Amino acid sequence: MILTAPFRDNNPRLHVVGALVGAGLLILLLALFRVQVLHAEMYGSREQSQSLRRIRIPSARGDIVDRHGVVLAENRPRYDAVIYLDQLRGSKRQDIYRVIHSHLALLAQTMNLPVTLTEQEIRAHYLKRRPLPLVVWRDLSPSLAAQFAERAGHLPAVDLVATPVRHYPHGSLAAHVLGFSGQAEQPDDEEADEFYYYQADTAGKQGVEKVCDEYLRGAPGGRTIRVNPSGQTVAETGYKPAERGDRVVLTLDARIQRIVEQALDRAPLPAGAELRAAAVVLDPRTGEVLAMASRPTFDPNLFTPGAPAEQLSWVLRNPASPLLNRAIGARYAPGSIFKPVTLLAGLQHGAVTSADSVLCEGSLHIGNRSFGCWNRRGHGRVDAATALRLSCDVWFYQKGLAIKAETIAKEAGEFGLGQLCGLDLDGEKPGLVPTPAWKRLTLGERWWDGDTAQLSIGQSFLLVTPLQMACLTAALANGGTVWRPFVVQRVVTAENLIVSETKPEARRRISASPSDIEFVRQAMLSVVQATDGTGRAAAVRGIRVAGKTGTAEADLRVHGATQRVKRTWFIAFAPYESPEVALTVLFEEGASGGHTAAPVAGQILAGIFGRTVERVGQEGLHAD
Repeated sequence: MILTAPFRDNNPRLHVVGALVGAGLLILLLALFRVQVLHAEMYGSREQSQSLRRIRIPSARGDIVDRHGVVLAENRPRYDAVIYLDQLRGSKRQDIYRVIHSHLALLAQTMNLPVTLTEQEIRAHYLKRRPLPLVVWRDLSPSLAAQFAERAGHLPAVDLVATPVRHYPHGSLAAHVLGFSGQAEQPDDEEADEFYYYQADTAGKQGVEKVCDEYLRGAPGGRTIRVNPSGQTVAETGYKPAERGDRVVLTLDARIQRIVEQALDRAPLPAGAELRAAAVVLDPRTGEVLAMASRPTFDPNLFTPGAPAEQLSWVLRNPASPLLNRAIGARYAPGSIFKPVTLLAGLQHGAVTSADSVLCEGSLHIGNRSFGCWNRRGHGRVDAATALRLSCDVWFYQKGLAIKAETIAKEAGEFGLGQLCGLDLDGEKPGLVPTPAWKRLTLGERWWDGDTAQLSIGQSFLLVTPLQMACLTAALANGGTVWRPFVVQRVVTAENLIVSETKPEARRRISASPSDIEFVRQAMLSVVQATDGTGRAAAVRGIRVAGKTGTAEADLRVHGATQRVKRTWFIAFAPYESPEVALTVLFEEGASGGHTAAPVAGQILAGIFGRTVERVGQEGLHAD
């Protein structure tokens, strides 16, 4: 039908249609104006945020070195063969697993390395972390890395990536001091929200790695990439390199540390005894820890990602607890190495004199019990100095009753026993110094004279750590100053600027007179230097060594049965005239302090001072 002009001009329907079309165009124009002009900035930033991805780059940890600059912990490059899923042509979610295996088949065959990635791992990475590299082969050896670089050059989407990982060049040396590191947990805070892909730092989990983590971590970096709607990377729009962590300088001396560990490993243990031991070497002039060792030990390299799982499992499940730092985290009865405290308490409070003598016939009756001396035949009549040199239990039983338990406990407290030493490592335990009040409140029992007798020879309920006894020995060596031990000397930047520095800190000074302290020191000198001293096996040619042996019995539950073992100790300081080192050695299962711990201490001291031990026959070794 052909409409005439008058009909078109006067048709009301056309006017309505025209009005509707005009209104629609007006609304469209207003919407375009709103989007492109009024809200242009908002939509532009939204579009940009949807196409940009921020990737967090973890920082490399700083080095840990000994007092002379010997590197104890560092970073090494780990070479990983990776594939970029967003660069694979024709890769879709449903066939990505097949595409990867097909892509890498020839390379895997020529390198004789199977592709062990599971379909689940590949699909999860494709969905959540596509712009990041997917590791195909981790921690390639230098030869395999070179082979991969040579043969993979023609393959798209594959690369060789060097990642810094923690490395301990000396293996297990000082493992309990250094600790170990592992991947940090992703924080649930604003920092994590800033990044689309959050790659976590390496965090300290134990030891210096843990307590100095804030210095060692450094500052993370980042990349900003632009991706297309399918998630493929099209450009890198920003890059900030990560900053390396600070260097931590320890008080340890790697040479002394190695001497100590080798001496422990060569210890003359009884047949069938397991090596469970600890040793601490302090500088008695400052409290600096020169060496600290615990056995059994572990290699912190096992905690590096990619290490053999079976070896790590052995460390974690071993009933001997190789991760336990026995020097600070295990408590033991000290036995006779506590006797210098009892003697000093008696001298200071006038309960005994240096001339006081006791007849030792091998035992002493207290109440209705007989308390034996380690020498069942008896020592005869002994005075104070002889009692310490021969470690006569009977003398200390009798004099301990005269001194009183509270006085002995007070003296022990002055040396820091029963308290934390304040070491700048995690895992330290305080020990226990029992008193009559403690026993009544804790056990609901009366304190007996037998408890005092046992306390006077370092047993009863008394518990100490090897570090506490090293601090005590250092205080006797220097004339009465109890230092706070420390292992972190300073923290410095890459430019060698000091960030943090530890100064020697005196915790207290014991109240005993210099003359009383010197008497105890001279008695300890005779323990090693006299031919009949119980610590004769620790004698070193050309160096005067003062020390004390100790043996304490303990009952252990082994496979449901009670087994009695001997905790064997030795404490020492040298040179006597001007002490440079104070030493504690402990074995959980030994023959005696004189047979097991003293020879090891002698080897350590000889190594430190570059001397040789004095040869002592079996007839010169004493039990306590």
